[in-house]
Amino acid sequence: MIKNFLAALAIVFSSTVALAADGHVFKFDDVAWQPAGLDGVEMAVLWGEEEDSSAMYAFRIQPGVTIPAHTHSSDYWGIAVQGNWVHIDADGHEVITGQDSYALIRADDVHADRCNGPEVCINLLDFVGARDLTFKE
Repeated sequence: MIKNFLAALAIVFSSTVALAADGHVFKFDDVAWQPAGLDGVEMAVLWGEEEDSSAMYAFRIQPGVTIPAHTHSSDYWGIAVQGNWVHIDADGHEVITGQDSYALIRADDVHADRCNGPEVCINLLDFVGARDLTFKE
């Protein structure tokens, strides 16, 4: 799955450069962002369909905003295309995922996320199955 995800990103980024002259470039400022249920967090489907789990999601998190501890029922691959996206594991260990790395979050792993400022974080997430979220108490 990661090979497909990275291949898709490579195609998107190489196509963006090749198609810039004729207007096929999508700017994150122009994406149809929707509230994601937490103040300071928005999401958008960039391509694919939510109904068949083929959607590629973008999440925009404002600097300093933390998404509390939660789990997902499916694995997901994620990459930060802007900002410093911090993953916080169940033991409180923090790792910054910048533009030099990507993350794999396993189904049912308790984790939290935060955007370290000063820049807004924009992350691409590819769920291996349905996208859901369950907050932990």
